[in-house]
Amino acid sequence: MEFDTVIQDGQVIDGSGRPRFRADIGLQDGKIAAVASGERLSARRAIDANGLVVAPGFIDVHSHAEWILPLSDHASILAPLVLQGITTVISGNCGFSPAPVTESSAPLVDRTAGMLRDRPLEYSWRSFAEFLDTLQTNSLLLNCAVLVGHGALRLAAMGDRTGPPTSAELEAMCALARLSLRQGAAGFSAGLAYAPGVFAKNDELLALLKVTAGEGRIFTVHGRAYSWVSPFYQPMFFGAPHNLRSVREIIGLASQAGVRLQLSHQIFVGRRTWRTARSVLKEIELAAAQGLDIAFDAFPYTVGNSTINVIFPEWFLAGFLQNVNDLACLRRLKRDIDLLRLALGIGYADLRLLVSGVPELEHLEGLDFAEIAHRLRLPEFEAYMHVARLSQGDARILLGTYSGDEQEETPLRLALSHPLCAFMTDTILSHHPRHNPASFGTFPRILGRYSRDLGLFSLEEAVRRMTSFPASRIGLQDVGRIAAGLPADLVLFDPLKVADHTTPTQTDLPPTGIQAVLIAGEVVAQQGKLVDGVLKGRVLRG
Repeated sequence: MEFDTVIQDGQVIDGSGRPRFRADIGLQDGKIAAVASGERLSARRAIDANGLVVAPGFIDVHSHAEWILPLSDHASILAPLVLQGITTVISGNCGFSPAPVTESSAPLVDRTAGMLRDRPLEYSWRSFAEFLDTLQTNSLLLNCAVLVGHGALRLAAMGDRTGPPTSAELEAMCALARLSLRQGAAGFSAGLAYAPGVFAKNDELLALLKVTAGEGRIFTVHGRAYSWVSPFYQPMFFGAPHNLRSVREIIGLASQAGVRLQLSHQIFVGRRTWRTARSVLKEIELAAAQGLDIAFDAFPYTVGNSTINVIFPEWFLAGFLQNVNDLACLRRLKRDIDLLRLALGIGYADLRLLVSGVPELEHLEGLDFAEIAHRLRLPEFEAYMHVARLSQGDARILLGTYSGDEQEETPLRLALSHPLCAFMTDTILSHHPRHNPASFGTFPRILGRYSRDLGLFSLEEAVRRMTSFPASRIGLQDVGRIAAGLPADLVLFDPLKVADHTTPTQTDLPPTGIQAVLIAGEVVAQQGKLVDGVLKGRVLRG
């Protein structure tokens, strides 16, 4: 049989975790038609993979591409993902999704997603099915599955009211969640440190988790606390560390509901939080041993992107636009933040402004807030609030001390090396020139630094945890493995050269070693460049 394409003489790492083997892979009609070890296949087109690893396309299990994918120019924005080997993204994380919406909730959803979007969307859809149909109608750069976000459900049922839902409102949320999951949402996500998820109490979450469990889908969650103290639990300095309490609280809810659980971006924020890493990971292990279907994900950097509002407590977020101009509220907030910074071991130099979204602040982008305060001739707290105020809370920042710093990263290595850890970017891409380094180097950094150079895990295990493992977590059947009959989503990389080259000051440097990326049998990227006009991505429905 002559195939459309044959990838010849590659070292196949099939995503299962088993040892690599040399084989030819025959592609036909966008699918893997044959995997032949010890046999030479013939085709009209051959790709020489001698000296290269051939792996399933990488899956970014925690992406924030949902506000970019509907754009006609999304390929130019999301190109860095494909150029590092990603062929599938799981979007709609942290409680944010562009659907479902109502006429009145669409502007609210757009407002809460200010840090995630490149520009406002038209929201030509209302239901989750209509949103997925819109994506499928577009020509997509890469595959996507989308979670339904708690924020969209809450805003559709309650508007922007911050209190608890009435019984009718909770019933409406549950009905919308059930419908969205049946219409193709891959699962349900919540962001319990962001508005409006920060206002949700456990009875509200439990009701939604029971719906998610009933539909056989997964719950992914940005927890209430990732530091040993936080604004979310009182009394602040007594009892178990807050990040441990947060994990226990979520595990308890998931156990009650009987829902599969994915703990999002398991990080340890602040130098004085790092010592809690082992106890938090042990709590996750204990839940798994007791029968809960649980795992987590992490990125291979000690910095991460978020909104400037992420450090504000619930009471301040509840009336942000008023509180940010109220002197009494600002005095109370300063006391809270000063105490928190001291307790955590975080300084304003650990917080860097990426995107302000405000022309008069653009000259400050790329600077940390200690330097911004110096440039503005303001105290550090006032400089931070100045940017928060002018950006209306939409400024995007890069936070340091995430599970380590440039000198120490033991907590990060503990998380990455854990067998229940999937790998992800958690990055927010836009046309703006300043980026999270994860946008460019996440998967090459895992393969190069952490697998090859430091030996935290084998190359086969690294590939498993970026392919079949996240696919099984989300419930995706046709991605994440190399096997006959599956779509030909593949990555060819040089195991000796694959590497991330981003630095703290140059966060957008491209990786090396990713030789080619195929989606549905077509080469979409080669030698560090996209192939013009090749858009073969698919919508993967739950």
